[in-house]
Amino acid sequence: MKRAAIWPVSLAVLALFSSSHAHAAATRRFALAVGANRGAADRVPLRYAVADTERFAQVITRMGGVSANDLTILREPSRKAFLDALAEMRTKAVETRAGDSRTEVVVYFSGHADESGLMLGRDTLNYRDLRAALHRMDADIGIAVLDACASGAITRLKGGQTHPAFLSDLSTQVQGYAFLASSSENEAAQESDHLQGSYFTHALLSGLRGAADVSGDGKVTLGEAYQFAFGETLAATTTTQAGAQHPSWDIKMAGTGDVVLTDVRQTMSGLSLGGELDGRFFIHNQKRQLIAELHKPAGRTIELGLEPGEYEVYYEQEPALLRTRVALADGQRLTIDRSQFRSARRVPTRRRGPDARAPLPPYVLDGRSRVSMSFGASSANVSVRRTWDDGEDVNVGGGEFSFSFSHWLRKDVALDVAIGGTRLGVRTTRLMDGEEVNTDGLFFLLCGARYYPPVEGSFKPYVSASLGPMTDIDVRTFTPTWSDKKEETDVTDSGTSLGAYVGGGVDLLISRHFHLGLYSGTVLRSGYKSRLGVGMSFGWTWGRGRVRR
Repeated sequence: MKRAAIWPVSLAVLALFSSSHAHAAATRRFALAVGANRGAADRVPLRYAVADTERFAQVITRMGGVSANDLTILREPSRKAFLDALAEMRTKAVETRAGDSRTEVVVYFSGHADESGLMLGRDTLNYRDLRAALHRMDADIGIAVLDACASGAITRLKGGQTHPAFLSDLSTQVQGYAFLASSSENEAAQESDHLQGSYFTHALLSGLRGAADVSGDGKVTLGEAYQFAFGETLAATTTTQAGAQHPSWDIKMAGTGDVVLTDVRQTMSGLSLGGELDGRFFIHNQKRQLIAELHKPAGRTIELGLEPGEYEVYYEQEPALLRTRVALADGQRLTIDRSQFRSARRVPTRRRGPDARAPLPPYVLDGRSRVSMSFGASSANVSVRRTWDDGEDVNVGGGEFSFSFSHWLRKDVALDVAIGGTRLGVRTTRLMDGEEVNTDGLFFLLCGARYYPPVEGSFKPYVSASLGPMTDIDVRTFTPTWSDKKEETDVTDSGTSLGAYVGGGVDLLISRHFHLGLYSGTVLRSGYKSRLGVGMSFGWTWGRGRVRR
């Protein structure tokens, strides 16, 4: 992403109704999953809101007791389409309750929002209208989770809090509703290129797959899922550019029993992390998508519900990174332990925010290399005069140029090698018997270093110093007027001696690979008067680069 960093609205899970009898025959659960990448005209389109919605729908149908016939997915809907889907769900819920069955409704939204409501393209669904539509369903259990900027405003309507305390684990039947929001009312919800989704939804789905099952009974309750999503979202966003993101809640529940959202042991296949493992785990599917992420303490076995297929499991146990591959058949449940992991090379990842896995900014130079060309002048002069024999003397001098190679040992120190010339001049004298051209200059091969003060951004001031051999060369070419005389060329080398160059300048990094620069400096050499030179440079930079913490 990253992509210049854009911090959009992310995820909203709007209504989720369940109980300890979530999978009993007398209970029927309905789900509405809504995703909208587009918001108001002044909002940057999101990338992953619809994808988050589809992932949520997949988990809630495979592990959350929702049949395919009772699931509705809306992609980029209008306000009317959203309300129509809620009304249709209400009709089904009323019919179900008329048959003496419990009803549970799951409504999930991922997209843009502000303090007044959800943004559906050019439409806005007011929070009060949304809450009213959910209450009219008259279901046994109602849970709403919004993942969007300022989505915590929906919890403020009924006095919701922004701390992680949640529903305690009671015993049998429970009725009521719960609204979950991915951020507080004045915070931005965030999505990540690395995750290819929202931080909150990624954490929530990891928890629903089994990472949040603290009790170890194979079931993930509402309280467990929320506390896991809260902690993981807060930890992942603490160092991002948009700042820490605090999920919030508003709950009105009565009766006994906690709300079971998913049953890990009723999935088609599963993966168990052995009790001796202690560290952070990342599970990727065959498409290299990160589908679950969690920290596992020693002494606790965690079982994750996964679809049949091949997976790569990364085990981060500082400072080592380990990896193993597993293949899950339909209905198969595997347990992995420490002996199955092998060492893995750390691969750069892309994640928004200035953390260790973020894409490097274009102005990072540490570990990179550059070739550049410079042009300038040192006491430049131009003169034209007549000679005694009615000839003409044209003198142009003071130019300089160089080609250089630089490599950054650190972000503030670069080594330089340069070849070029300074005090370059051309003198043309037209005489009666021919034309004489004298070309002279001080040529050099310099090795040195430059230092960049700690200034962040694309403007990089520096000071530099170099040392190397310097040679004065004068080339005289005489071209006679008369054809019976030959052209004469004489080269005079005044000798080579050690010299130095000191100066400074500023680089303007206009992209990750191109730069423009201004410089000023002088040559120091025995027997020569110092002259200040100025000029500009441009060049090409390459290499992966690195950020050291």
